[in-house]
Amino acid sequence: MNSRTDLQLRLVRQLLAKIVDGAFAPGAHLREVDLSKYFGVSRTPLRAALAQLTALGAAERGGGRGLYVKASPEQAVEMLASLPQEDEEQVKEQIARDWFDGKIPRDVSESFFRQRYGLGKKSRVLGMLADEGIITRSLGYGWQFEPTLNSQESNDASYDFRLLIEPGAILQATFRYDRANAAAIRSRHERVLNSQMRNLPELFRLDEDFHLFIAECSRNPFVIHAVAQQNKLRRLLEYASLIDTGRLNASCAEHLEILDALDEGKPKQAADAMARHLLKAKGSPPAFKN
Repeated sequence: MNSRTDLQLRLVRQLLAKIVDGAFAPGAHLREVDLSKYFGVSRTPLRAALAQLTALGAAERGGGRGLYVKASPEQAVEMLASLPQEDEEQVKEQIARDWFDGKIPRDVSESFFRQRYGLGKKSRVLGMLADEGIITRSLGYGWQFEPTLNSQESNDASYDFRLLIEPGAILQATFRYDRANAAAIRSRHERVLNSQMRNLPELFRLDEDFHLFIAECSRNPFVIHAVAQQNKLRRLLEYASLIDTGRLNASCAEHLEILDALDEGKPKQAADAMARHLLKAKGSPPAFKN
């Protein structure tokens, strides 16, 4: 797959994700000019992506020449699951799996990656892994893998850390509950529970967004950074397919319990519910190989 096709596929994924999130509701007008500015791309690849979106049945022409969203969030989830992976995504996932399985040393050279995985000089794979916090650049041309949740001990330590941070964030004096964004994220959770969605990437993203939302309500930049970093660490579990989708669905109901308490103006009850939620997650660890 060439880079142009990769970009088109990436845009299709981003557009479908916006439908899943409710940002683009059925009937919403998809304007090329606005979308090209939003995604920071020219209109040529965007137009191709919109054509593919239409071919999937996610968009349709209106009475005039305009293009409008047709798919529901549930339909968009199924469409996302049916899309092929981009070449770069496949390589990135393979590197992550190899690191998780202990097939790569922690400190490696850039030439190691290029030779083992056939990366070209213009490949974005290493930059993508760095953006997700999986690798960081060392001195010279080397890279280093960051500590990750690839053992029972590291998984437990991660949840022990989160138990110190996340319930307490709700009780901070700076905590301001964002009701508008809470309603949007609640709607996404309810769609999951009502549709019994089992699409792992979408469940994973919803879980990340919920915990980051609570952290952002704390208005504490250190809490926000810590939760964002924990989200990045957990993404490697998604690559390794070690997360139980049933557990992620149960998490949705627990998230709603936390939102219910915050809606009622009961931060202590919400903090207690967050602690119970994290303890349950800690008690349902992935099936580590070591």
